[in-house]
Amino acid sequence: MKGVNWIAVIVAFVVLQALGFLWYGPLFGTAWMAELGPAPHASDATRALALGAVNTVIVVLGLAWLVSRLGARSVAASVGAALAAWFFFDFTTMTVDYLYLGHSAKLVGINMGYQLVAYALTGAVLGMLKPKAAVA
Repeated sequence: MKGVNWIAVIVAFVVLQALGFLWYGPLFGTAWMAELGPAPHASDATRALALGAVNTVIVVLGLAWLVSRLGARSVAASVGAALAAWFFFDFTTMTVDYLYLGHSAKLVGINMGYQLVAYALTGAVLGMLKPKAAVA
């Protein structure tokens, strides 16, 4: 993970946790739950939240690694790299939920929208928070 800015990873993780709270709460929570169907069992909530946090760490680390490997030095380049990753990997993967799993377009749209904003925000954080140059 050479070249990964760990401070930016932590900041992006916190930003995405806040985004998830807002996105699946006050912004789209009611519509999302209506499309999702029966609520998951409450005893699984803690495990789901913990695994969701681990998933967020993996996504942020992956994007940090990718942005570093691509040599994205500006905010625009970092956001562009993150959005390309979203389109080529996340968008196409989530389309399967609609095409083959029977999820509604609205549910997939809410989830895809979250991922799109999350990838863009992560790219922005990675582009804004540059690692300090090594002291010689």
